Amino acid sequence: MNSFWRYQLLLGLLFVVWIDFFTSGGLFNQVAFNFALFYPLGYLAGYRRHFEDLRSAYLAAFSFNLLSYLIAYIGEIPIESWTIVPVDFISLIIFLKIGTIIGQRVKSNE
Repeated sequence: MNSFWRYQLLLGLLFVVWIDFFTSGGLFNQVAFNFALFYPLGYLAGYRRHFEDLRSAYLAAFSFNLLSYLIAYIGEIPIESWTIVPVDFISLIIFLKIGTIIGQRVKSNE
C-alpha cells in the first residue's frame, strides 16, 4: 500500500501543475485534464509492472477523483454539468489503461 501514497502524491502534484491550465469548463477540457493526470500515473504503474502497483494506481485514481468531487460539492464549488461525471470516470479508466500498456511496452523493450 506504500505505492498508493506515492501515487496520491503524484496525482496531487500533477493536479497543482495542470489546474490553472485547464480552468475553463467543458467536456473536452475535462478529458484533456484527465489525460494530463491519469496517463502519467498509468505509465508509471505499467512501467513498474507489479500487480500491487497496478491495483494501487487504480485505487489512487478512483479515490482521488471521488475526493475531488466531494471537496467540490462540500465547498459549494459549482460543477458545470453532472453529466460530465460519468465521462470523467470513463476517461480516467481509458487513460490509465493506455498509460499502463505503454509503460509495460517500454519496460519490455529495455
